[in-house]
Amino acid sequence: MDVPQFVAGRFRIEREIGKGGMGTVYRASHLGLQRSVAVKIIKSEFAGDPDVADRFMREARTMARLRHPRAAMIFDAGNLPDGRHFIIMEFIEGVTLADALAQEGRFSIERAIAIALQICDVLEEAHQLGIIHRDLKPSNIMLNERGACVLDFGVAKVLASSVESSTTQAISTGSGQIVGTPRYMSPEQCLGQRVGVRSDLYGLGVLLYEMLAGRPPFIDGLASVLLVKQATALPPPLPRLRQDIPRSLSLVVHTLLAKRPEDRPQTAAVVRLMLQRCLTHSEPATPREVEPLSSTVALSHSRNIAMRIGGPLVLVGVLGGLLLVLAYGGPAAETAATQARTSLSASLQPETPAPKATATASQEPVRMLQGIGDRSSPASLSLAQARRIASSLAHGPVGDVVVMQSPEGPTIFAIHEDKQKDRQTVATSFFVARRTSGRYRIIDRGPLDVPEFRARKWKAETIDANGDGQTQVLFSGSHKEGQQQNAGTRLVLYDLPLRQAYGLRVEADSLTGRIRRMYWSSNFAQADSGYRVALRDKARALLSATTRT
Repeated sequence: MDVPQFVAGRFRIEREIGKGGMGTVYRASHLGLQRSVAVKIIKSEFAGDPDVADRFMREARTMARLRHPRAAMIFDAGNLPDGRHFIIMEFIEGVTLADALAQEGRFSIERAIAIALQICDVLEEAHQLGIIHRDLKPSNIMLNERGACVLDFGVAKVLASSVESSTTQAISTGSGQIVGTPRYMSPEQCLGQRVGVRSDLYGLGVLLYEMLAGRPPFIDGLASVLLVKQATALPPPLPRLRQDIPRSLSLVVHTLLAKRPEDRPQTAAVVRLMLQRCLTHSEPATPREVEPLSSTVALSHSRNIAMRIGGPLVLVGVLGGLLLVLAYGGPAAETAATQARTSLSASLQPETPAPKATATASQEPVRMLQGIGDRSSPASLSLAQARRIASSLAHGPVGDVVVMQSPEGPTIFAIHEDKQKDRQTVATSFFVARRTSGRYRIIDRGPLDVPEFRARKWKAETIDANGDGQTQVLFSGSHKEGQQQNAGTRLVLYDLPLRQAYGLRVEADSLTGRIRRMYWSSNFAQADSGYRVALRDKARALLSATTRT
C-alpha cells in the first residue's frame, strides 16, 4: 500500500519506525504545533464492512480517555481516503523492551519486578475505563526516563471488533491474519473466546517470564503450533531455567499463566500487591482468589498428564477455529490451515520444535548432501569410533568430534579444515554425519571461519542452551590480532531438530575484554531467545579468559 505524505491534512509522515501484524507505525510531524507524533496506519484487511469505521471511532474515543503518564496518549483517529484506519498517538522515545531483552538476555529479579509493577499501574487505570490491551508484548513496552510505557493500548480491541461477527468470535481475519501475537496471547484469545481483564494479566505473566528467564514460555516457528501450546501446554517451570528466582515469585508468574482465566488474579491491583511482597522478600500471603493450583503453576513435571487429559479437548477448539479461517480465507488462510494439519503431531509435543529449512550462521545456505535414512543405527557410538568415521568422511584429519544421540541414532559433529580454491588458504568448517542406508554420510555442513573472522583454534561441545532438556552443539573460536588490536570470538550454535546454525561474532578490547560490537546471524530473529543468552554469556567468558592470558 502507498504511504500518504500527509494524514488528516496536518500530520506529515517522516519515516517508518515500526511494523507489525496489525499495521505500520510512522514518525510524523504536526504541521501546526511542530511536534512529533506517531501515526499508526492499520492494514486494509481490518476494514471489511461498512460499520467498521463507526466501531473504530467509538473504540478510539474510549482509548483517548486513558491519561496515564506511562501510556501513549491518543490524539486523533480516522480513515484514509482508501478506507484504511489511522490513529495519531503520542510519540514516545526510548528503547523497547524487545530491544533491551535482545541486548541483555534477561533482567535482574528487582528490575523485572519493577517493570512489571509499572505495567500493572497502567493496566489498572485502563481496565477501570473498560480498556483491554489484548496485545501486550515486548515491542509494545517502551523503556525511558518515565519508566515502562505501554504503547498501542486498545488497538487490538479495535481490530477484533472489526473482524468479529455477531455469531462467531473469530481469532483471525478473513485473510488469516491473527489479531494479536501468538507468542504472547492468552489461551482464551487463542481459542477465540471472550477476552477480558485477565487476558491482559496473562500477557503480563508472559512478559515477566521472559524478563526473568530470557525467553518466553512457548516458542515455535509456526503460529498454529504456538496457538495450541498457549491453549494446552504448561510452561517450563521458572526454577528450571533460573535457579535464583524465589519460590514466591515463581508462584506469582505461574499463577498469571494459568490456563483458565478464573485461576488468575482478578485485577492488576492484586498482581501489584503480590509483586510488591516478592520485592520485599516476604512470603506472599496469596489472596484466596489467586491461590495457585498445582496444575496451573507448572512447578512439577505434570505436563504429560495435562496434555493427555486436556489437550485433545482444547485441540478440537483450536483446529475448529483454524478451519473457520480456511472457510473464510484465501491463500493465506489455506496456508495457515495446512500448517495446522502438518504440525498437529508436533503440537502434542509442546517442547519439540518443528523441522524446517537450514540456514547457516554465515547467512549462506547449508548444502544438503543426503537425506535422513533408516533408523537401523547402533544405539551408541564411542568417541574413538566417531573420530575414525569423521576422518574417513573428511578424507583427512579432523579437530574436535562430538557425538549426540537422536531418535535416528548417533549423530556425529566434527570440525575440519578445508582448502580453498587457491589451495593456499585454509578455512575451518563443521559437518554433521549420520548413518543412512547402512553407512555414515554427511547430512549437513557449514562454515566456522568466515571472511570477517578466522580463529586460531575451534572447539566443539554440547550444551543445553535454553534449559529445556534438549541438547545443542556449540562451536567456539577465539583470536587475538595484537595487544593493541581487537580481541574477538565467534560462536556457532547448531540445533539438530531444526537443522539450523545460529552465529554470534563479537569484537572486544584486547586489554579489558570489554565488548565493542556484537554481530548476530540474520536467522537469529527466529531463534529461541534462550540461545541468545547462552551465546552472549559464553562469548563473555571466552573474552575474559583471553584477556587474562
